Amino acid sequence: MQARTESGQVTGRWWRRGAAAAFIAGMVALVALTLPRGFDADLGKIGAGKPALVFVYDPNLVVSNQQTREMDQARESLADDLHFLVADIGRPDTQQFMRQHQATATQLLLFAGDGKLLNRNRALMTAEQLLQLFNESRSKG
Repeated sequence: MQARTESGQVTGRWWRRGAAAAFIAGMVALVALTLPRGFDADLGKIGAGKPALVFVYDPNLVVSNQQTREMDQARESLADDLHFLVADIGRPDTQQFMRQHQATATQLLLFAGDGKLLNRNRALMTAEQLLQLFNESRSKG
């Protein structure tokens, strides 16, 4: 049964629609806030001449958001020298990448400019650890 105001207008239906719309808008905003911002997802940049750090991102794990914050800090120092890429596990190209490189969620893979896999680590790595990892790989090669 629908609620009616003193003037006889139906109110329950509009209230439910408004509440549903507000809920949907809130969920969309929540999803948008959990995605990493400013990271390239173009895995085709691996082996294109510039080293690449790829993070296998799982939006369901808190460590993924923590790791992207650390990567963002490291990017301030290394943006000119290193591609910072995020491979979201929900994308088909990431699934292929994971199979090809035997990668799992929350792994960080460092590739040389020619595409050779240099290093594989599990998150969480701090910005300082990422800088050290890259500098050590550069001194070896």
